[in-house]
Formats: sequence, structure tokens, C-alpha cells
Amino acid sequence: MFEIEAHYHDRKIYLSDGRVYPLGEILLRYFSMNFYDLGELFDVCERAKSELNISSLFCPADIGKCAQEIEFTYDSIMDIAKSLPPYDTKHFRHGLLRNLFAYYNDIFDEPFYEDSEFEVDDYNEHFVNAESTPVSFEEMYITEDLKELRALSDYEFDSKKVFSNYENRKDAADFTTCIEQMTNEFSTFIEDVIRVKKIFMPFIDELCDHNSYPTTQKVIDTFQKYIGVISSGSMCMGHTIIETKKDPILCETYRFTSLGAFLYFELFKCIEEKFMPVKCRNCGRWFIMKHTTFSHYCKRLVSSNPPKTCRDNAMSHNFKEKIKSDPVWEIYNRAYKQHYARYMKKKMSKSQFAEWSDYAIKLRQKAVDGELEMEEYQRLIRI
Repeated sequence: MFEIEAHYHDRKIYLSDGRVYPLGEILLRYFSMNFYDLGELFDVCERAKSELNISSLFCPADIGKCAQEIEFTYDSIMDIAKSLPPYDTKHFRHGLLRNLFAYYNDIFDEPFYEDSEFEVDDYNEHFVNAESTPVSFEEMYITEDLKELRALSDYEFDSKKVFSNYENRKDAADFTTCIEQMTNEFSTFIEDVIRVKKIFMPFIDELCDHNSYPTTQKVIDTFQKYIGVISSGSMCMGHTIIETKKDPILCETYRFTSLGAFLYFELFKCIEEKFMPVKCRNCGRWFIMKHTTFSHYCKRLVSSNPPKTCRDNAMSHNFKEKIKSDPVWEIYNRAYKQHYARYMKKKMSKSQFAEWSDYAIKLRQKAVDGELEMEEYQRLIRI
């Protein structure tokens, strides 16, 4: 259900439905998400592994009531998945447990078809017969019209009935297999979403805590700190030719067994290509810092008149702080204002002002490097 196929080429991710994302964009969506009660959802998913396991000697008699609460949780998880790529174009079928219980109705206390217009033949044609290999829980979906199905709270487990004949025992084993697959998938998915907040974001934050891209040693040291808890699932890799508007391209093709494996892949591609997710130190939102410029500030507009970005404000603030604390920059700034005033009063031509600017920058660098005494620097920059 939550498996992903994606293709990678030239810092772009091509999804199997044809959509194309710049590297880091999908990861950024998960970094920016704001879901609540994820821990509670995970707890229900973990409980489901025992509460729906009819092979257990301690399986509750009110399994239907347990399943009803769990189904509400599964529907909530599917709503989360539908709000984010790559799942936002996928059709998730709600009512998975309700349909699964209906398909294996014979192992529960009493049939519900006697007074219903919904016949067994209405769904048997969609499934393999009893002698075939059991199909997955996704293939066992009966109908989109859940009103035709029995309420989950009406189901009760009857162990005597389950072990009364071979067919029931086989159905019980198949039911248990489907439940194991379902509970593992939902539990893994919500755990992966939680991992983004608790592992991925602190991991990347620590990588970008300095004013330069992380070195290989920095990545190794930080990875060792988080190793063992940073990834889930697995992936396999091949190659695919994809037709684009320009020319066919040869892509690396990856199949991921879980969301966590996919996000782990994108995370380390971002590190490798220096397309780093970074939390803006001004507005607090995440952005992709491309390899061309290192900055802890994004380019989102924070004012429209005049138009200024978080990065503009940070540069202005840093410049003011530098002038206050560094006499070399203070002298340069004072001289710059004097010469700019001359230019505005037509006492200097544009070319003369440009020539002085280049000259002043060279002097400033010499002063910073200690090649000029402060008095000599101050005298020369005024000329």
C-alpha cells in the first residue's frame, strides 16, 4: 500500500505517475508538515498487532469493537498520506478492516448475508478461490459502498467455530496473514512520519549548524550519532529510460518498501548534491539551500514595500552589526557614504565612483589582513 517507485536524474525525482520534483522538494514537504497526535496513532497501530491477531490465545472476544477503533485510526493515517507526495494522487480505500472482516465472515460468530441484498457472489468473483494462494488485503476490497457491509462492532470471535473444520482453519490462517501485513504497513508508515520530526530534522540541523556545507567528516560523525534509528524499510535499484519533452533520459530507478526508505534516499541525495534542507533563522520555515550559496536565511518575502526577503534582512542586520563591532568596516562605511554623496552631487562621475569603490574594497581587505596600519588605511580610503 505504501510502497513507492521513483526515478532519479540530474537532481530531479520522477514519480511513477509522471510528476517531477526538484531534489529535496518532497523531503521539504515532510519537514514543513504539522500533524498532531502522531504518537497516539502509532500506539493504536502497535496495539492492533495483538488485538486483531486471532491466532493468539488472548485474542479478545470483542475483536469487532477493537477493529472499529483501529479502522478510524487507519482512515486518519490514509488522510495524512493523501496530503503529501508521493501519495497525494493515490486513491486510498477507506474501510479496509470492514471489508476484510466481511470477506472472512465465516470464521466469526454468525453470517450476515441472510437478510441482506448483498450476496456472496457479488464479491467472490473478484477473488481467487479457496485453493489458491491468499491474496493481499488490498485485493480483498469488496465495494466502495460501505453501507452494505456489517458494522465492525457486531463481530465477535468464536474459537470453536474457527477450528471446527479445515476451511475455517485455513481462512483463519489467511485472515491472520492479511492482518499482519496490514498492521505492519500502517505501523511502519506512521513511525516513518514521526521519524522525520524526531530524527531527520535534528540530524540535518546538526549538519548545518556552521556557516559552510558539512564536510565528509562532519557527515560521518553526525551519522554515527544517529545510526540505527535513522532509516526503515529497504530499496532495490535499476535503470529506466523516461521520455521527456526534450529527449529520452536514462534514470536510476528505485523501488522503496516504505516511506522511510524513500525519504532516507532523498535526504542523502540532498547531502551528496549539496541541496540541503535548512531551517530559516528568521522566519523558522524550511527551505532548500542549493550548492551555489550557503545561507541560514531563505528568500521568502517578508515585506512588499520595499520588497525584502529574510536573507535581505539578515544581510542588513549582519552588516550593521559588523560596522558596530569592526573598526575596519566602520571606516569603510563612513568613507563610502562620503563618496556616494559626492557622486549624487555630481562632484564625481559614475566611472570615478566605480573606480573608487574597487580601490576602497582592496584597501579594506588589506586592513583586514593586517597589511595596512589603521591610520594609513583611514588616510588612504578618504582620497
